Amino acid sequence: MNDIVLQAEHVYKQYRYGVINNRTFKDDLNEMMAKIRRRESPTARVGNQQLAGRDGQKFYALEDVSFEIERGQAVALIGRNGAGKSTLLKLISRITSPTQGVIRYKGNVASLLEVGTGFNRELTGRENIYLNGAIMGMTKNDIAKRLEEIIEFSEIGPFIDTPAKRYSSGMYVKLGFAVAAHLDPDILICDEVLAVGDVKFQDKCIRKMSELANEHTVIYVSHNMRTLRQLCTSAIYLEEGHLTYSGDLEHAISLYSGASGMGETHRDFSFVRHQGNLGLFVRLLEMDILDVASCEFEMGGSIRFRLKMQSFVEVKGLKVGIQLSRPGSDILTTSMSAPFADTKKDEILSETFEMPLGGLAPGEYDARIWLYMIDPRGKMVSYDIVPNAFRFAVTQNPENNQGLLWNEKALGLFRMGDIERIGL
Repeated sequence: MNDIVLQAEHVYKQYRYGVINNRTFKDDLNEMMAKIRRRESPTARVGNQQLAGRDGQKFYALEDVSFEIERGQAVALIGRNGAGKSTLLKLISRITSPTQGVIRYKGNVASLLEVGTGFNRELTGRENIYLNGAIMGMTKNDIAKRLEEIIEFSEIGPFIDTPAKRYSSGMYVKLGFAVAAHLDPDILICDEVLAVGDVKFQDKCIRKMSELANEHTVIYVSHNMRTLRQLCTSAIYLEEGHLTYSGDLEHAISLYSGASGMGETHRDFSFVRHQGNLGLFVRLLEMDILDVASCEFEMGGSIRFRLKMQSFVEVKGLKVGIQLSRPGSDILTTSMSAPFADTKKDEILSETFEMPLGGLAPGEYDARIWLYMIDPRGKMVSYDIVPNAFRFAVTQNPENNQGLLWNEKALGLFRMGDIERIGL
């Protein structure tokens, strides 16, 4: 019989829109007067105006989620932003409870969901190690046996007796992971918080989680498919609060890639949500990636694409820019065009561009597109932005790379121009 260490049965998690019981009597009066005058709520948060009138309404962050995880499994939790991944991890970590359904455990759970999770900022690093161990039900002697190993792994030895409130985010992550991984948890949960640490420490953490997965269970959330392939053997795929698939990792990645636009050469931006005044003066309508059947390009190649856009005002010197990032990471680089159009009112434009990929390392990339112009004072004026315009992959052919198979860990994310010998 399989050794099931975690089981979820028909789990639901329900929340309410808006914020309840944190306003003053004055706020309530202003809210009432705004409704009488049919004006926007004076207490509405910036960017949340679309929720006006929905305060108190219920919605499900998770709906009818069921799965089983066995001991020794390394499971990837995959899904787009807002799919319910963090909510599910909080339920598994017992930070919050299901609205309906049940989650059963065999053993203890250690989680690293946010920077500094479980730390008391007023205590030192050493004291926080003992605190976290006590929370997991360990004795002081058990923690003391692992103390030096935890400190050594964390790489913050000189600061272990410094109050945690003086730690940087990277130090928080290093100590937090060291504590979670070395206090012998039956289930270890990480929610991409390792992205804060340096690359060398990330690699060390992945090796440690691989070791733990031999006898324990690891649940890892990341948008970096390479990391998931290194660590995990199976996956749970969430989509809009529903468990869509549980099983083979590669199949779950293909589902995620499809939902994220990977491989789509035509994108319709008609229904993209806009913030503030973006899209009111010039609006992106469509994008077509040309000359390819799927969004895969060789290292050192380029992407040719056509943009369709509409201008509702006259604009001088319209430009287009594309920012690239790894899935779930910060912006890596930006490519910008020269001014390509002086637009007229109510004009629809269709323009073709080519973006060189330069020395981008092999892997998956997300592209953010924006339209803008530079005013006479040198200030950028943004007209429209599409955050997740498309996703593409860079592949490599060693024959076109001087026989070298590019290793991102050893060589980095970019290949610069070739070094030339200069004879004197």
